[in-house]
Amino acid sequence: MLFDTHAHFNFQIFQDDLADIVARQEKIPMGVINVGAQFATSQKAAELAETNANFWAAVGLHPIHVFDEVYKAENYEALINKKTVAIGEIGLDFWHLKYLKQPYRVVLLHGWGGSGEERFFVWLDEKLTALGHQVLRFNLPNTDAPVQGKWLKEIKKQVGYINDKTLFVGFSLGGVAILRFLEQLEEEMKVGGIFLLGSPTDDLGYTELKDFFKTDFNWEKIKTSVKKSFVYSSTNDDVVPADHAQKLAAELSADLKIIPNAWHFTVSEAPELLTDITKTIADLSTALPTTEEVILKQKEVFKKQLLLAKKHDLAVIVHGREGTENRSAYEEILEILLELDIKRAVFHCYGGTVDTAQKIIEHDFYLGFDGPITFKNNNEMLLKVLASTPLDKILIETDCPYLSPEPVRGLRNEPINVNFIAEKVANIKGISKEEVIEVNWQNAKKLFRI
Repeated sequence: MLFDTHAHFNFQIFQDDLADIVARQEKIPMGVINVGAQFATSQKAAELAETNANFWAAVGLHPIHVFDEVYKAENYEALINKKTVAIGEIGLDFWHLKYLKQPYRVVLLHGWGGSGEERFFVWLDEKLTALGHQVLRFNLPNTDAPVQGKWLKEIKKQVGYINDKTLFVGFSLGGVAILRFLEQLEEEMKVGGIFLLGSPTDDLGYTELKDFFKTDFNWEKIKTSVKKSFVYSSTNDDVVPADHAQKLAAELSADLKIIPNAWHFTVSEAPELLTDITKTIADLSTALPTTEEVILKQKEVFKKQLLLAKKHDLAVIVHGREGTENRSAYEEILEILLELDIKRAVFHCYGGTVDTAQKIIEHDFYLGFDGPITFKNNNEMLLKVLASTPLDKILIETDCPYLSPEPVRGLRNEPINVNFIAEKVANIKGISKEEVIEVNWQNAKKLFRI
């Protein structure tokens, strides 16, 4: 049976067409384990397992979320039912620690017909750069005839990785683009703050703006994607009326600031904005943990969840990711698993060394392999790990919607693409894809007791 041992149908990116995708999986048919990253996604995974015969669930708090949610074992325990086969994904993530040391980034987005050279943008850039922050201001495409998809693509390209140290300033339609951008963020991503100046809540009757207002805003998703929101309105803005700012502030639970006589923010300076940005950065910095505090918290929550797995005799789906620190997340995870006498675990989307992989296998744990093994610019070390791992210790997984394998790289990933992972494993092992699929199914049944 074709089986994806690690998927995220429970994530928001699938909400609009989930029924269609599920129908495709059932038609094959194939099995899927949906894996939680926080309580909400764990709850959704459990619900999907209850209502779909070939779905199973894993519930857990991902290490990158240990400061976003207070872990309560009883909440996750309440989700465990006969279709819950694992606690996960849980573990240690050292990769994100590098962002604690980087400067804050403030992204400035102009409006319809504008540019990155807006007068108060230039002034703000100078002030923030002098304070040691990084400022990004660039020209969005088709500025006279803006297209939402092209603007969002350019923002994603220019900004790259998003975290709490990323802040967005949007003038007019640039503010609307920020809201649409936040709607599409992956669940684990949050920005530190957004600052919207003279941003409309509808197209104001202009054909050129209609593309940005074809659908209603997902206010709940937007609010969960940002730490702090500010909305600014001018007392004499003759382009975007004041009621737009009032609506935005209400929907976002944002601070509403009324700026006297700024027109449609055709000003040289915006002192109130600079004050709010610097205050937000100061507040975020105060709440920012140290590297050691992050690791200690991750370990604390990891151990609590391992004890929950032991209590209910469930397998463990481990998330590990190496960082720039002079220590190995995988080695420390293995040490904790042995300390707590965990018997059944898979190291999901393994990315460590061959030597560490051999230690993991020696203790009868499994390694999960995903899209990266198919990448044309793949990591030679990863392929060496795959080649040296016995077939009876391999699980194939997609981690959808992430890590789409070749030849669908760049598109949203789906469980059916585990076929491409099976093909690559078969190629490396010199066996048939069918054998890989069958052994994977047997391995999954053994580990997860399906």
